[in-house]
Amino acid sequence: MKKIISSRSALVLCSFSIILFWGLSLISLGLVVFGEPQEIGVGLLLFCVLFGSGCFLLWFLNRAACVVLIEDGMIKRKGLIYGFYKECSVRALQTVQIKYVHREVGFGTFIYLVDDRTQPYKKFFRIRKDSYICFRKNKKNIALLRTFWSGTVEK
Repeated sequence: MKKIISSRSALVLCSFSIILFWGLSLISLGLVVFGEPQEIGVGLLLFCVLFGSGCFLLWFLNRAACVVLIEDGMIKRKGLIYGFYKECSVRALQTVQIKYVHREVGFGTFIYLVDDRTQPYKKFFRIRKDSYICFRKNKKNIALLRTFWSGTVEK
């Protein structure tokens, strides 16, 4: 079994942001507990916004930095923490494409494994539940790709 993380930059950036938002939410919670009566409303609002942002980033981290597993002729994707599961067999792959993603956290060049089950209009937005399995393009991941894919790679 071989295992890689889809995007290490998303892992680092989201983890740092989650710690920052939750740390700031603790400061605003301190304002609610120890503040004066006029500061309680502001502190509570700040706590809700910052803690909610941290929770959203945790959800995003689960999808953007997912784990890709290759074992027994199957390629599996699962969320870093839970869920976001998809699998396809190596035989079901139609093509492998390299695309530059600029609109998401952990932007960069990714290798997309195009299978026959994903609908075409959902394919290259990598945090959707039904999107293609993908991982960042680097030397290690290309070597991993070549262990199970001998066809051409479209750019």
